[in-house]
Amino acid sequence: RINKLADGKRILCHAYRMEPAEIVEKIKGLTPNEVEAANRAEATALLMRAGYRVYRPESDCYGEDLILRTPSGELRAVQLKGRPTVDWNRYGKEKDLWMLFPDPKSSTAMRRKWFLVPHNELYEWVKGRHGHTPKWQESWNYPHVPKELGLFLEKFALISS
Repeated sequence: RINKLADGKRILCHAYRMEPAEIVEKIKGLTPNEVEAANRAEATALLMRAGYRVYRPESDCYGEDLILRTPSGELRAVQLKGRPTVDWNRYGKEKDLWMLFPDPKSSTAMRRKWFLVPHNELYEWVKGRHGHTPKWQESWNYPHVPKELGLFLEKFALISS
C-alpha cells in the first residue's frame, strides 16, 4: 500500500501480521529492559481503554512505576511487575502501593489478562498460603497465576471498555 505524506512525498507501507507462535519467539529474544518496556506499553494501553489516566514518574522512587487516576478520580501509586509478586520490605508497610501484573501464562498474542491489586491485600493472601514454608522471606512470586490465586484475583482483573 502506498501512502501520501503531507508534503506530497509517497512512502510504501507494508503491513505484516505475525502468527502467535512468531510473537512468542520474538518475546523470548527480548532483553529484560525490553520486556519491561513492552509490559509498560501494553499495560498503559489497557489502563487507558479501561478509563484510567496513566502518569509516569520521572524516576522509580519508593516502588512507584506508574501513578494512576482511576475512573472515579482516586490516585494510585503502582508497581509494575511481569508476574504476581509480593515483598513486604519493598512494597508493603505504609507504602499503599498497588501491584499491576499480567498472568504470564495467559495468551501472549496481544490479549493477556492483567490484574491491579493492593499490594498489602495480595501479600496477606499469599502469606496465608506460603508464610509457613521455609522459602518464605516476607516475599513471594509466582511464575504464573495458579487456579486458587486466579480465583482471589478475579475481582482485580482489568477489563477495557
